Amino acid sequence: STQSKIVLGVDDAPENLFMLQAAIKHAGYTFLGAKSGIECLSLVSRVIPRLILLDIEMPDMDGYKTCCKLRPYPDLRHVPIAFLTARKTPADVTAGMEAGGNDFIVKPFDHVKLIERVRHWTTRSVGRARPSPQASAQVR
Repeated sequence: STQSKIVLGVDDAPENLFMLQAAIKHAGYTFLGAKSGIECLSLVSRVIPRLILLDIEMPDMDGYKTCCKLRPYPDLRHVPIAFLTARKTPADVTAGMEAGGNDFIVKPFDHVKLIERVRHWTTRSVGRARPSPQASAQVR
């Protein structure tokens, strides 16, 4: 279905959304972009993506808080959330996993490796998404 190919990217920097959109569309997915945590929450009330790529540093609501607000939605419990961020300390990764994230991808990202992670998360069987074994590994 079309819905199974939707990837939602959340980042307050338009240039980052543009780069994500180009990479995601080139790989054959439908891309939806949100410029804030609040916009993301509004969007998922209308469309359930197959994967959410979530920045951490955003002005209105950071990615950790956004993730915590996404997880209680019954329709989103099984949607993997990958943090896509410039933050990369072990404490950042731990905070992301504790907030309900499943993966942690460090910017600047390698496009090929990003699409590998997207394919991994969008092709797994539906069930409570669990952290990736590589979640603490930086994808570059």
